[in-house]
Amino acid sequence: MNSIDFALGTHTGWVRELNEDSHLALPKLGLWIIADGLGGHEAGEVASGIAIREIARSIEQGMPLADAIESAHRAIQTAALQGEGAANMGSTVVAAKLDGLRYEIAWVGDSRAYLWNGRLHQLTTDHSYVQLLLNAGLITESEIPGHPFRNIISQALGVGGSDKANIKVDSVSGELGESDTLLLCSDGLSGEVTDDGIAAILSETTAAQTRVNRLITAALETGGKDNVTVIVISSVVI
Repeated sequence: MNSIDFALGTHTGWVRELNEDSHLALPKLGLWIIADGLGGHEAGEVASGIAIREIARSIEQGMPLADAIESAHRAIQTAALQGEGAANMGSTVVAAKLDGLRYEIAWVGDSRAYLWNGRLHQLTTDHSYVQLLLNAGLITESEIPGHPFRNIISQALGVGGSDKANIKVDSVSGELGESDTLLLCSDGLSGEVTDDGIAAILSETTAAQTRVNRLITAALETGGKDNVTVIVISSVVI
């Protein structure tokens, strides 16, 4: 028989004054969320906070995950119009919804989800400018880490995509095998630590909180230029 074990953590990093990441774990709903706020001057923190609260509220009411994320997008826009936060505030989001060992991952922006099953698999595809360049064959994978526009995202909750209004929520689903792990993270981890570095840490131990702590430490040791938030969710044999 399998059960779910999870752990989470966040750190402001060494450069930013404020942690604009928000995260939420609601295991009774089978829901885990990371939102990375955009906009600065505390507006990003407002946007990411609205995102996780609205998604949780919608899931509690029985709404599908992608629809809950759409609802969060509109809630951030409404808050901005009412003078909460700032007009240009937005947030990325990556969320995992589990039903037993079956999972659904949905996301907007460049916060990521990975599957670890002895090898690391990136489940999400960044909604970013460099990903669009990569898809078009204009740059190679090896050019992304040093690209001057690698931090520019192509859509976010609250500010929309290219039309500034709507977003396209992407999703992927699957089933956790015995001892498999889902990793959710803001780009404070994926932007600082290579996939090989993440895989090495996940291979060292199965202890959820130890994994989270070591991943955050690795991001800080590599520079800690951004807020970093990490959630690991593991299938455990009992």
